[in-house]
Amino acid sequence: MDQMRIQPAIFIPFLLVIYTHSINADIGTGPNAARQKESISVKLSQPPRTGSTSSLAATSDNAPLVMYQQALNHLLGRNGAEKSAEKAAELFKTLAEQNWSSAQHMLGNMYLSGKGVEKSDMLAYKWLSLASRNNFQLAEAIQTKRKKLYKKLQSSLSDQTLDKIESSIAEWNPQSTATQLN
Repeated sequence: MDQMRIQPAIFIPFLLVIYTHSINADIGTGPNAARQKESISVKLSQPPRTGSTSSLAATSDNAPLVMYQQALNHLLGRNGAEKSAEKAAELFKTLAEQNWSSAQHMLGNMYLSGKGVEKSDMLAYKWLSLASRNNFQLAEAIQTKRKKLYKKLQSSLSDQTLDKIESSIAEWNPQSTATQLN
């Protein structure tokens, strides 16, 4: 089995179930299946500690994950980080612009609620749409929210403006030339 990278989105309880199910389906029933399943479930149930980055040195491979964890720490005020939704939004936006779908999801929710950013249904719709485009598991989880936002935008914007929004989402490219981060 190839080296597996765990995405931050799986730490969301709802998605953990979906991701665990897909891993179990991939393992099969061979003689090493139980050991592989046990190893994977340990990795899933024990995410890296976010308070210190010593176990997650900021290398190019895990720098986005470290930044994502820092954003969560600021959002929740945990692990010694100052509670600051504004700082969290700033970090999520940096990652979202690099195509980190979990950060796009978090940023969309922040724009939807006005937490740490000025409330904006248009920007919430944009980031939630990009997150769902980039991550099938997130797409399933946020589909209802996106539909409600679209209906709300439909009632307040012209069809032409909505078409422009949809076009900009379809044509959006990450700032980084790197491939999708998660």
